[in-house]
Amino acid sequence: MNKRITLIIGLQALIIITLFWVLVFYGKDEYEAYQSEQEEEIESPNRVSEKDGISIVMLSAETQRNSGITSSKVQKFSYQGSVKTFGSVVSIDKLIEAKTQYVALATEMNIAKSSSQQLQLQLQRMKTLNDDDKNVSDSAVQEAQALVNANQAKIQAIQQQQFNLASAIELQWGEALSPLITGGQLAPHLSRLFTRQNVLVQVSLPATANAPVIGNSIQISSLNERASSVKAIYISPATNADMSGIGKTYYYSAPAESLRVGMRVNVVQTNSSQHDVHGVLIPSSAVVWHGGKPWVYVKKQNNQFVRQPISTDTEIEEGWFNQEISAGSEVVTNGAQLLLSEEFKYLIKNENED
Repeated sequence: MNKRITLIIGLQALIIITLFWVLVFYGKDEYEAYQSEQEEEIESPNRVSEKDGISIVMLSAETQRNSGITSSKVQKFSYQGSVKTFGSVVSIDKLIEAKTQYVALATEMNIAKSSSQQLQLQLQRMKTLNDDDKNVSDSAVQEAQALVNANQAKIQAIQQQQFNLASAIELQWGEALSPLITGGQLAPHLSRLFTRQNVLVQVSLPATANAPVIGNSIQISSLNERASSVKAIYISPATNADMSGIGKTYYYSAPAESLRVGMRVNVVQTNSSQHDVHGVLIPSSAVVWHGGKPWVYVKKQNNQFVRQPISTDTEIEEGWFNQEISAGSEVVTNGAQLLLSEEFKYLIKNENED
């Protein structure tokens, strides 16, 4: 009897121990998740807020000091010098095709005009014979008149085709390049485009650069730093935007040499203006990149930091020349990357909560 009681008590103890470990095993993940959430709430205080759709990072003076975040006021800066940008060598195959079409139409026009003179003489002869006692019938005169009319209609149709082709070229390539198709006196740097001695280069100049005029030139070179630069002569404003979408685009003619269609090139434009351009100097250490664009953090009142876009069109030795940031603004010069991380940690947290 005592053995049976002992055996029952032992089995009950075993069952209790087994149930305990089963509870521990299945409750472990939930417990760890709960602990992790509690730790995140404790360790990640909310330092970012939004106002009018703009993220504002707020850090106490002590946190800034411990994180090594420093800022300084940007001063007025006057700039007069070269502008560095990029361009690309453009194919003119469509211009060459249009030239071929225009020449073919011009040939048709010459043939039609030559036939017109003969048909007019034939019509006059028929009329004379018809008036002279009806030596030819009225129907013969009418047939001669019909041939003259048909030929005149053909001439008008060819003229309309030439006009349409010239208009399309001017719309696609600009007024300065359309004479390559329609003919006329051309400057040497333009006529060499069709002989492949020169190439057409599309250049994107920033808003701070001087707009080029006839006679201006730039220096271009391939992205290979060992390549020597060549002089490119200004043609006209371009009709297409650059793939970068920055600034205004212009056409230049450059010696072919080592340049090939589709190549990206470095461009240097010398500032021909006698007037300085005014803005501020942004130190290189202040710039952070996000989404392929450059940004800086501007310190506002009450230890608040706001991210603002800048332009990197004009690079100088000390940093970047800008007109987007006002003189006297306090810009973060050390620790901008930490602020960017803090801002997007908040955004990621909000997305997870949603």
